[in-house]
Amino acid sequence: MSRAETDNAARACAQLVGGGGGDVIAAQALRYVAPETWSALVERHRGKGCDALAAFARALLDGKKSLHGVVGSLVGALLAALGRPRIEQAFARELVTRVPLPFGQEVALAARGLQAAGIFVCFTGGATMRDCACLQDLLAHEGRAQFENLLQGALHDWAELPARMHDDAIAPGPRTT
Repeated sequence: MSRAETDNAARACAQLVGGGGGDVIAAQALRYVAPETWSALVERHRGKGCDALAAFARALLDGKKSLHGVVGSLVGALLAALGRPRIEQAFARELVTRVPLPFGQEVALAARGLQAAGIFVCFTGGATMRDCACLQDLLAHEGRAQFENLLQGALHDWAELPARMHDDAIAPGPRTT
């Protein structure tokens, strides 16, 4: 992503969060965490950015993808042990790799909530938005359209964040925008 695209995304983020969106993001966060926890996060990270939040969110998302692969491999190995044809093994492995896991939405919700909170922390902490680690991660891994989906979703019910980001299913390979 070019510097100009990053700067444009940072401006859009600052306008949304600064134009009352920050209060809505905070209200949504308070649906999931205690007020004391939210206040402590915002106060302690003032001016420090959101590097740790971005790293943990990325680890959750990457772990979710890895878990799909592990489950798919186990299913393929089980079918191989049962003497099933290779095409059945390949089909089952690929299917299981792409089918949403029962707890996948919750993992994605946690990761996307961390990213939205990180953007809020950077904005309220006076950090330069183009240096915001959560913003950078979103732009690098998801692209501008998904970044905008996350920001708009952060102003509504956070339970919808994974669906807005297409986190309900994992397809192999990088996403394109």
